[in-house]
Amino acid sequence: MKRTITTLILLLLASSLVWAAMPADQVMAKVMEVQTSDSSALDLKLTLIEPNGQMRERRIQTLSQTKNGLTSSLTVFLSPENVRNTRFLSIEQEGGTNEQWIYLPALKRSRRIGSSEEGGSFMGSDFSYADMASTTYDEKEAEHLLLAEDQTSWRIQSTPFEQKTYGKTITVVQKATYLPLRVEFYDLDGNTLVKTLVTEETGTANGKPITKILTMKTEASGHATRLEILQARFDAPLSSGYFTLKFLETGRL
Repeated sequence: MKRTITTLILLLLASSLVWAAMPADQVMAKVMEVQTSDSSALDLKLTLIEPNGQMRERRIQTLSQTKNGLTSSLTVFLSPENVRNTRFLSIEQEGGTNEQWIYLPALKRSRRIGSSEEGGSFMGSDFSYADMASTTYDEKEAEHLLLAEDQTSWRIQSTPFEQKTYGKTITVVQKATYLPLRVEFYDLDGNTLVKTLVTEETGTANGKPITKILTMKTEASGHATRLEILQARFDAPLSSGYFTLKFLETGRL
């Protein structure tokens, strides 16, 4: 069964496993497998970091739910006041596509994110709308090649079969936990490094290893976005009503 998940959730969740040698596609499949949960609720601090060091903070909550192998996620901005109640909904469809909508409270309406906007910045951050949707860890979505290996990690290149936003990614995966420690995102030419995602701190939640702090940096501008997980709950009951246009537009179940 094909599994996809947002880059954000992928890097915040993982389970600890005993390492054994395996091909690159099996490593990346395991990266997908071990982080899967029926649901998650994450309280996050998002920090926008200008090249001159100036910082702006956002507080957000992300909910996710997986049913029948398909993942839906909802992101709600809690503060500051000028972005409060902005909501973003992503729903995975059969075949690997994602339908996405954003609700802007200043306009009091929602709009669908078109395919031409997938590479655009998500709320001024270094994450794109494509980053908030599915990534290329599934063996049916990309070709995986082992570039290097040492005692603690694998370095794996993933080239998506259908290239939309990135030509390839290179991921450093920790053997002990299958946590991605570093992900390099390359342009469609396959050579130009566009962004780098780095795990800065790990921890545990409900007995699972998780990435507590990660930073995405845009190479051309030097701008960066740091995400810190403040609280995490996994596999707790969640109403499917959160993942609807009604909730997106009203904030009510």
